[in-house]
Amino acid sequence: LRSASSFPSRRGSCIGFINPPCPPPPHLSVVAMAKHHPDLIMCRKQPGIAVGRLCEKCDGKCVICDSYVRPTTVVRICDECNYGSFQGRCVICGGHGISDAYYCKECTLMEKDRDGCPKIINIGSAKTDLFYERKKYGASKR
Repeated sequence: LRSASSFPSRRGSCIGFINPPCPPPPHLSVVAMAKHHPDLIMCRKQPGIAVGRLCEKCDGKCVICDSYVRPTTVVRICDECNYGSFQGRCVICGGHGISDAYYCKECTLMEKDRDGCPKIINIGSAKTDLFYERKKYGASKR
Protein backbone atom coordinates (compact mmCIF):
# COMPACT_ATOMS: atom_id res chain seq x y z
CA LEU A 1 0.00 0.00 0.00
CA ARG A 2 1.07 3.57 -0.71
CA SER A 3 1.01 6.22 1.94
CA ALA A 4 -1.04 9.38 1.53
CA SER A 5 2.08 11.44 1.02
CA SER A 6 3.11 9.36 -2.03
CA PHE A 7 0.02 10.28 -4.07
CA PRO A 8 0.42 13.23 -6.44
CA SER A 9 -0.74 16.49 -4.92
CA ARG A 10 -3.99 17.99 -6.17
CA ARG A 11 -3.77 21.08 -4.04
CA GLY A 12 -3.18 23.61 -6.83
CA SER A 13 -5.47 22.08 -9.50
CA CYS A 14 -8.77 23.62 -8.35
CA ILE A 15 -7.61 27.07 -7.27
CA GLY A 16 -9.82 29.74 -8.70
CA PHE A 17 -12.51 27.31 -9.94
CA ILE A 18 -15.97 28.62 -9.24
CA ASN A 19 -19.18 26.92 -10.28
CA PRO A 20 -20.90 28.82 -13.07
CA PRO A 21 -23.82 30.93 -11.82
CA CYS A 22 -27.38 29.77 -12.36
CA PRO A 23 -29.16 31.28 -15.37
CA PRO A 24 -31.67 34.05 -14.63
CA PRO A 25 -35.35 33.12 -14.34
CA PRO A 26 -37.13 32.93 -17.72
CA HIS A 27 -39.24 36.07 -17.13
CA LEU A 28 -36.07 38.15 -16.59
CA SER A 29 -34.24 36.75 -19.59
CA VAL A 30 -33.54 39.12 -22.47
CA VAL A 31 -32.95 36.30 -24.94
CA ALA A 32 -36.62 35.30 -25.03
CA MET A 33 -37.60 36.05 -28.61
CA ALA A 34 -39.38 34.71 -31.64
CA LYS A 35 -37.14 32.64 -33.89
CA HIS A 36 -37.05 34.81 -37.02
CA HIS A 37 -37.46 38.16 -35.26
CA PRO A 38 -34.62 38.75 -32.80
CA ASP A 39 -35.99 42.11 -31.62
CA LEU A 40 -39.30 40.69 -30.34
CA ILE A 41 -39.41 39.98 -26.59
CA MET A 42 -41.82 37.53 -24.97
CA CYS A 43 -43.59 37.97 -21.62
CA ARG A 44 -42.37 34.68 -20.04
CA LYS A 45 -44.43 35.02 -16.82
CA GLN A 46 -46.18 32.06 -15.19
CA PRO A 47 -49.02 30.98 -17.53
CA GLY A 48 -52.56 30.83 -16.22
CA ILE A 49 -55.65 29.06 -17.54
CA ALA A 50 -56.25 31.41 -20.48
CA VAL A 51 -55.72 29.87 -23.92
CA GLY A 52 -53.64 31.86 -26.41
CA ARG A 53 -55.28 32.91 -29.69
CA LEU A 54 -53.98 33.58 -33.21
CA CYS A 55 -55.32 35.95 -35.86
CA GLU A 56 -56.12 35.03 -39.47
CA LYS A 57 -52.65 36.08 -40.65
CA CYS A 58 -50.78 34.02 -38.01
CA ASP A 59 -53.20 31.06 -37.95
CA GLY A 60 -51.45 27.68 -37.80
CA LYS A 61 -48.03 28.98 -36.71
CA CYS A 62 -46.12 27.64 -33.72
CA VAL A 63 -45.70 30.67 -31.45
CA ILE A 64 -42.04 29.84 -30.71
CA CYS A 65 -40.48 28.68 -34.00
CA ASP A 66 -43.01 29.88 -36.64
CA SER A 67 -43.45 26.32 -37.94
CA TYR A 68 -46.70 25.27 -39.61
CA VAL A 69 -46.28 21.51 -39.06
CA ARG A 70 -47.67 19.20 -36.36
CA PRO A 71 -49.42 21.49 -33.86
CA THR A 72 -49.53 19.55 -30.58
CA THR A 73 -49.86 21.43 -27.29
CA VAL A 74 -52.29 24.28 -26.71
CA VAL A 75 -50.71 27.61 -25.68
CA ARG A 76 -51.49 29.00 -22.22
CA ILE A 77 -50.84 32.67 -21.48
CA CYS A 78 -50.61 34.59 -18.20
CA ASP A 79 -53.56 36.48 -16.72
CA GLU A 80 -51.94 39.88 -17.37
CA CYS A 81 -51.65 39.16 -21.10
CA ASN A 82 -55.32 38.17 -21.21
CA TYR A 83 -56.74 41.06 -19.22
CA GLY A 84 -59.12 43.77 -20.45
CA SER A 85 -58.68 44.80 -24.07
CA PHE A 86 -55.93 42.18 -24.55
CA GLN A 87 -58.47 39.38 -24.12
CA GLY A 88 -58.83 37.29 -27.27
CA ARG A 89 -55.93 39.01 -29.07
CA CYS A 90 -53.31 37.29 -31.22
CA VAL A 91 -50.31 36.08 -29.22
CA ILE A 92 -47.85 37.02 -32.00
CA CYS A 93 -49.06 40.29 -33.56
CA GLY A 94 -51.89 41.52 -31.30
CA GLY A 95 -54.62 41.30 -33.95
CA HIS A 96 -58.14 39.92 -33.45
CA GLY A 97 -57.81 36.24 -32.44
CA ILE A 98 -59.85 33.70 -34.43
CA SER A 99 -58.31 30.34 -33.46
CA ASP A 100 -56.43 28.72 -30.60
CA ALA A 101 -52.62 28.84 -30.62
CA TYR A 102 -50.54 25.66 -30.47
CA TYR A 103 -46.90 24.70 -29.94
CA CYS A 104 -45.48 22.35 -32.59
CA LYS A 105 -44.33 18.82 -31.77
CA GLU A 106 -40.62 19.77 -31.85
CA CYS A 107 -41.02 22.66 -29.38
CA THR A 108 -43.06 20.39 -27.12
CA LEU A 109 -40.35 17.70 -27.19
CA MET A 110 -37.67 20.28 -26.40
CA GLU A 111 -39.95 21.57 -23.58
CA LYS A 112 -40.09 25.12 -24.94
CA ASP A 113 -43.78 25.07 -24.04
CA ARG A 114 -42.72 25.22 -20.37
CA ASP A 115 -40.70 28.44 -20.61
CA GLY A 116 -43.59 30.71 -19.60
CA CYS A 117 -46.09 32.96 -21.35
CA PRO A 118 -45.15 33.31 -25.06
CA LYS A 119 -47.05 36.57 -25.72
CA ILE A 120 -44.98 39.15 -27.63
CA ILE A 121 -44.86 42.29 -25.47
CA ASN A 122 -43.10 44.75 -27.80
CA ILE A 123 -44.13 45.65 -31.34
CA GLY A 124 -40.74 45.30 -33.00
CA SER A 125 -38.63 47.60 -35.11
CA ALA A 126 -40.23 46.62 -38.44
CA LYS A 127 -43.70 47.80 -37.37
CA THR A 128 -42.26 50.92 -35.74
CA ASP A 129 -40.40 51.82 -38.93
CA LEU A 130 -43.56 51.24 -40.97
CA PHE A 131 -45.53 53.56 -38.69
CA TYR A 132 -43.03 56.41 -39.05
CA GLU A 133 -42.70 55.91 -42.82
CA ARG A 134 -46.47 56.21 -43.20
CA LYS A 135 -46.50 59.29 -40.98
CA LYS A 136 -43.63 60.83 -42.95
CA TYR A 137 -45.38 60.50 -46.32
CA GLY A 138 -48.86 61.33 -44.98
CA ALA A 139 -50.39 58.03 -46.04
CA SER A 140 -53.46 56.98 -44.12
CA LYS A 141 -54.03 53.48 -42.84
CA ARG A 142 -56.38 51.46 -45.05
